[in-house]
Amino acid sequence: MNQAENKKQIILDIATRVFSKYGYSKTSLNDIADEASIAKGTIYYYFKNKQELFLNVVATQAQTFVSEIRRQLKEQKGFENKLRFFILAPIKYICNDMQVWLEGLHNLPFNYGGEFEDFHQKISVNMLEILEEIVSEGIAEDMIAKDIPHDRLLEVINDWFLVGNAPLMFTDFDALLKRIERDHEIIVQLIMYGIVKRG
Repeated sequence: MNQAENKKQIILDIATRVFSKYGYSKTSLNDIADEASIAKGTIYYYFKNKQELFLNVVATQAQTFVSEIRRQLKEQKGFENKLRFFILAPIKYICNDMQVWLEGLHNLPFNYGGEFEDFHQKISVNMLEILEEIVSEGIAEDMIAKDIPHDRLLEVINDWFLVGNAPLMFTDFDALLKRIERDHEIIVQLIMYGIVKRG
């Protein structure tokens, strides 16, 4: 990492701390510059405004999130342990370690919603890939019941248990109803019989 990249990373790290502490709307570039012991103009050299800096912080958190889930998943042994981890760990990680992300969902100016949706989509794609690897391992271990369609299982776990598209749950009720109609049979089957092969 060269000096410019190092300086940019320092700004991102400090901005993450300050945004997490005070929130997006109450944080100014002066606050970040003071915390970093640099001139405000140095921030402008790397980022054109507060919104761009914040979006860079969120992008970094999104990359770290996926990397950290993959790293911790390697420590889990076997299909059941990996699936248990995968269903619980992302929610815990977001709540404990991605306060800036949550802050942005509530307070980022409306015109930056598209960028946030892009981050969300990239994370969803990555998480679905990880889930597919876990389910493939369950199939290889002959752990998953044969009567559960594996491609649908991936979608249901992602959409319902990981809230793959959280904004939809609270805003687009027509789409939510269609999803319920689409998935209710497999959800009932999962609740009644589980996915692990018996006997």
